[in-house]
Amino acid sequence: MEPSGQEFNPNDVPGSAPSRLTNLVDEYSALISDSQNPNWELIEAKLIDVHDWTPDAAHALVKMAKQYGWFFLRNATALAIACDQEDGDMRI
Repeated sequence: MEPSGQEFNPNDVPGSAPSRLTNLVDEYSALISDSQNPNWELIEAKLIDVHDWTPDAAHALVKMAKQYGWFFLRNATALAIACDQEDGDMRI
C-alpha cells in the first residue's frame, strides 16, 4: 500500500521517469544472472568495469539496493525528482 492509500502499480512512476526507469531496469538486469540470489560483488565489479561507475559510487549503489530494496528506493527516487535532486549531496 502506498502512502497515498492506493495500491502499488509498478507502471506508475511520476513525470518522464517511466521510460528511463524501464531502460535502466533492462540495462541492470543484464548484469544479474539470478535475480533471486544476486552476486552483489560481481554486480559491483560489472558496474565499475562495464558501466564506468567509480568504485565508491558502485559500492554505494549496490549497498543501497541490497539494504533498502526497490520499494523504499522507488519512493526515495520520487522524492528526489520532486525536489529536483539529481546528484544529491554525496556527489559520488
